[in-house]
Amino acid sequence: MTNLKTLFSRALLALSLLAGAASASPIYHVALDTAGTGGDGYMQIDFLPFGTSDVLTATISNLDGAFTGTPVLSNVTQAGGTFTFKSDAFSEFFQSILFGGKFGFDVMFGGTPSDAGSTGLTVSLLDHDGNYLSSDPAVQISLVAGEPPAVVADPAFATVNPVPEPAAWMLVATGLILLGAMQQR
Repeated sequence: MTNLKTLFSRALLALSLLAGAASASPIYHVALDTAGTGGDGYMQIDFLPFGTSDVLTATISNLDGAFTGTPVLSNVTQAGGTFTFKSDAFSEFFQSILFGGKFGFDVMFGGTPSDAGSTGLTVSLLDHDGNYLSSDPAVQISLVAGEPPAVVADPAFATVNPVPEPAAWMLVATGLILLGAMQQR
């Protein structure tokens, strides 16, 4: 009987850890390296719906880099150091920057499309005259119903990495502590 209780308690613990990790929205760290380029330019971040009626959000935080001036925001709300995009209309963050260094930010999405459409976040780098530095966006993250996010980054300028959430780390730590306590018992 004791073995059966142990089995059930461990199975319940494993399921709770998996459910907590699966329910969390992924956070991505976007890193842009413009060391091979100099002068003034622009960073453009768009969040657009494609054939979906769902209103989704993208929240950008922890902006870092040589930004100049004030960003121009279209359908983007700013609260402190975060910028929230909504996919119900054209959403754009347009910021003047000084090339030659590194830029970065974290992005978290509020949901995925539930219908057949998609939503995409694109990050583009433009020179002083408004010409794109590459033929494709530096970063593109696409959200499609029923699929994991598709991340494409131009290796000449960008990398995108998932960021473990503090809640996920807390779930793992709690699980390990509980397993240790059960093992001692």
